[in-house]
Amino acid sequence: MSSAAPGVPCKFDPDGNVQRYPGNTIIAHLSPSTEPELYQSMLKLHEKLKLSPLSHLYTLLPPSSWHMTIFEGVCDQVRIPSRWPDDLSIDASLEECTSLFSHKLSSFDLQCDPPYRMSITGFDPLVVGIGIHIEPRTGEENARLRELRDRLSPLLHIRSQDHASYVLHFTMAYLLRILTEEQDMEINNLLMDHFVEMPKLFSLGAPEFCAFDDMFAFKRLLYLKNQ
Repeated sequence: MSSAAPGVPCKFDPDGNVQRYPGNTIIAHLSPSTEPELYQSMLKLHEKLKLSPLSHLYTLLPPSSWHMTIFEGVCDQVRIPSRWPDDLSIDASLEECTSLFSHKLSSFDLQCDPPYRMSITGFDPLVVGIGIHIEPRTGEENARLRELRDRLSPLLHIRSQDHASYVLHFTMAYLLRILTEEQDMEINNLLMDHFVEMPKLFSLGAPEFCAFDDMFAFKRLLYLKNQ
């Protein structure tokens, strides 16, 4: 049997059952009402992946969870200096951390009005999961989002190792096992066949500070706003 993928067993068990993996994050959900064409296209891809003979190799995320991460918050199970706020005890509860972040973000001046104009450029390598690769549509849009991340980092006292190089994406599924070359090629062929018909340009709304218990649902606590 092939080796487990990076998301197993912390986020999913080897059979694909979702595991408790609580934390918080700042995201923008893909809206079915404001981006119906892209949402419907992703639903079609979701169905193709569900019906694929290789579907046992990954767990699909529910469409309601589809989002782009703007700034990673914390995960309760990951308590290392670059992933936990340095102004909070490493032993503090997740609830304390989320409360602290909520307080700071409630008065944070967004200075970066939505919508955020994005484009789909392909798919991420099949290492952790099945992810749609996203890029800001223009250099100016890229600068806006990167500057927002740069302002959130000192506010929340978190700077991950990939802060400057973080890749924007929609995650559609988590892999359960490391793929063979043949499996990688077959899944990539399915993805690229669908890519031809996908809408490439879309927009996202205001950033949301969310809490989550697992990878299936992200509960909005507040919107980030101009002050």
